[in-house]
Amino acid sequence: MLGITHGAAGMFLGALAGSAWGRGTSGTAWGAVAGGMAALLPDVDHPGSAAGRVLRPLSVYLEERWGHRDSPTHTVLFVLLAALPFAVPWLLFDHSGAPFVAAVIGGVSHIALDSRTKSGVRPWRYLRFIPRRWREAVIRGDLETGKSPLEWILTAGFLVGTAILVCVNFSKNYI
Repeated sequence: MLGITHGAAGMFLGALAGSAWGRGTSGTAWGAVAGGMAALLPDVDHPGSAAGRVLRPLSVYLEERWGHRDSPTHTVLFVLLAALPFAVPWLLFDHSGAPFVAAVIGGVSHIALDSRTKSGVRPWRYLRFIPRRWREAVIRGDLETGKSPLEWILTAGFLVGTAILVCVNFSKNYI
C-alpha cells in the first residue's frame, strides 16, 4: 500500500479511537495525529517512504539487513513498541489514553493493509509464545501497491471519514 493510504487509514482509525476514548475535539485531533503518524512508522524499513526519509540511516540499515516488509517493523511487536512514545502526550496533556490507543490502532492498520498486498507480511514473527507455524506464515492478498483502484477508493473514504469525524466532534463541542 502507498504511504497516503496508510496515513489516511491511521488518521481515520485514530480519530475514531480519539473520539471514543478522548475528550471531544482534542481527543479526536490527538487520535488522528497519533494514528496517522503510527501508521507510517512500519515503513521505516523503506528508504523512499516518509518515515524512511526522516530516519534515513536506520532505514537504509533495515532495508539492507532484512528488506522491505521482512524487517521487524512490520510486526505486532514493533507496533506496540512504537506506540509507547504516544503515551507521553496521554500522560502529560490528555489523560484519556486516546493517543496511545490511536497509535496502536494506526500501526495495526498498516499491517492489516499490507497483508492485502501480494508481498504480504508476517505480523507475529517475534512473538515466541505464538505457535511457530503462525509466526512463519505470510499473510497476503492479491492487491498490487499503487495499482489497484480499490486502494484509491479506500484512501478517499478514510480521508472523508476523518473530516466527518473532526467536523462532528467540533460541532458537538463548539457550536
